[in-house]
Amino acid sequence: MTSLLIVACLVCGLLISLPIFVVFAATAFITFGLTSEIPLSILPQRISAGLESFTLLAIPFFFLAAQIMSRGGLSDRLIAFVQTLVGHLPGGLGMTVVLTCMLFGSITGSSASTIVAVGTILVPALTKSGYSPQFAIGSVTCSALIGMLIPPSNAMIIYAAVANVSIGALFMSGIGAGLLFSFAYCAYCVGYAQIAGVPRSPRANLSQIIAAAREVVWGVGMPIVILGGVYGGVFTATEASVVAVFYAAFVGMVVYRQINLSDLWEICIDSGIASSRVLILVAAASLFSWLMSISGTTAAMAAPLRSFSGEPSLILLATNALLLVGGMVVDVYSNLLIMAPVILGPAGAAGINTTHLGVVMVVNVDIGNITPPFGLNLFVAAAAFGLPYFSIVRAVLPWLAISLVCLIVITYVPAIPMWLPERLYP
Repeated sequence: MTSLLIVACLVCGLLISLPIFVVFAATAFITFGLTSEIPLSILPQRISAGLESFTLLAIPFFFLAAQIMSRGGLSDRLIAFVQTLVGHLPGGLGMTVVLTCMLFGSITGSSASTIVAVGTILVPALTKSGYSPQFAIGSVTCSALIGMLIPPSNAMIIYAAVANVSIGALFMSGIGAGLLFSFAYCAYCVGYAQIAGVPRSPRANLSQIIAAAREVVWGVGMPIVILGGVYGGVFTATEASVVAVFYAAFVGMVVYRQINLSDLWEICIDSGIASSRVLILVAAASLFSWLMSISGTTAAMAAPLRSFSGEPSLILLATNALLLVGGMVVDVYSNLLIMAPVILGPAGAAGINTTHLGVVMVVNVDIGNITPPFGLNLFVAAAAFGLPYFSIVRAVLPWLAISLVCLIVITYVPAIPMWLPERLYP
């Protein structure tokens, strides 16, 4: 009875287009009010408890660092640098999109901002160079996903908080997964350019490469500082987020000189709003997850998975199916927060490494950003490029197929994402 009421509240909330955090919180309050003797005054305490995590403290600081770097002139410099390296190769401009999105996303951690910052510059350049508009839109919309895999990744931070696993090991697994996606996307760019007969750009000379590298070195240095500090034992991942803010502010205000104190104030406000959107969702989803747990819904959902306890491959297959379907209707963080407690128990019983499971889950929810009907990147791209929604959907379909192939490889060839963490965290 309780599970049916939970489902009914969820469906009704989604059908009338309520914000997802309102749906989660309202479902919990209605269900507890009608079926439980637990005082409703406990529920706000549970909401607050969902945010009482030192790990989650990294999210607002990484958001702030990302906003500073995004508005500090990094995107133009990254594009110019990557273009000097691969622009002359077959599909060079397409590969420039993929690699720029990978680097820019690894610094900003936001696929939406990557689409806007990189796409507004490179989509017109792609179409002018002979690529079809559909290819140009699809390349930017989908390449922006890679930034959620390359550390630092907010989705991985949330999984680490839920599953109580090492953020450092998760970050390292994301590098292998991100590089696989980048390689697959670049291979598609090469094949497309050769079939479509897209002309190559002139090769950059050594002096041009050095000049572009000098311009971008401070920007790409932020992930190096963060990861070097974390894996060198200088600071934790949460402390690294604070270091990232000071580093980004120094680069944007002193080195690039494209933001000032008044800009910094506006950036703080914008990043505060962006952080609050994520954290209020985390809080509401934490309450909803607690409801599912004490009502027995989580155990009921996990029961079919437990029947596969001797078959890790089947549990991983079911994990992919559940998260991909969930990604069609809910956002990245909701998908991760709700499904992680359901999957962790059966996966642990089957002997699946929780770090490997984490990168599989993050890749799944990341793909949800480009999965119709409610993929976030689809709507961001439609707004950024002024195109109809269904035009964006058609543009991402080939890239979505490549993403699913990469997901299968990451799921069933764990050596690819786990090579680095197994050496750094034996």
